Amino acid sequence: MPDTPQFSTAEYAPQPTMERCRLCSTPLTAEYYRVRGQAACAGCADAARNQQPGSSDNTAFTRALVFGIGAAIVGLAGYSAFTIATSLYVGYVALGVGYIVAKAMKAGSGGLGGRPYQIAAVVLTYLAIALAEIPIALWQLRARVPSGHMLAVAIRLLPIGLTSPIRDMRNPIHGLINLVILFVGLQIAWRGTAATNPTIEGPFRLTPAAS
Repeated sequence: MPDTPQFSTAEYAPQPTMERCRLCSTPLTAEYYRVRGQAACAGCADAARNQQPGSSDNTAFTRALVFGIGAAIVGLAGYSAFTIATSLYVGYVALGVGYIVAKAMKAGSGGLGGRPYQIAAVVLTYLAIALAEIPIALWQLRARVPSGHMLAVAIRLLPIGLTSPIRDMRNPIHGLINLVILFVGLQIAWRGTAATNPTIEGPFRLTPAAS
């Protein structure tokens, strides 16, 4: 019966061909490694094994920075939207911003971390939280500022936004609480992008492309 399913034998799909290192984009030839679960060339595997800078560092850091900037923008927008919608200033949002920035940077770097990543994560987290004051202020001023002048007003508010966590200290109790929460959020970003011992597997043979 030709339509009867056959269970006596198993068929395995061929392994997909991986053409480039996921860390530095170098073309892969006969073999590859897995660094933190991602296909990598021998050079990136050796650099990760020896905990030394490798050819993947610039590419991985750039990708991590792009992902981190995206996460910081999302955090800024989320914090602003929540405050505008509820009229509540909840400093605990800083914890979430630090977390998503660190996670995004780790995803962008393929799991790499270290001091440059930590510094970038802390800076992005601080900027996302501090600059959230600008869209909040613009929303409050919307009735008095013509829409065509919003950009100019936002630029003028930039120094105020950058120093907003410090300016909050005018109210000692409220300002100190938010400053402590901000510090914890920055610590989350710092620890979340710390260097970790890489998991390295291989070498593996590449499956030839089907002709």
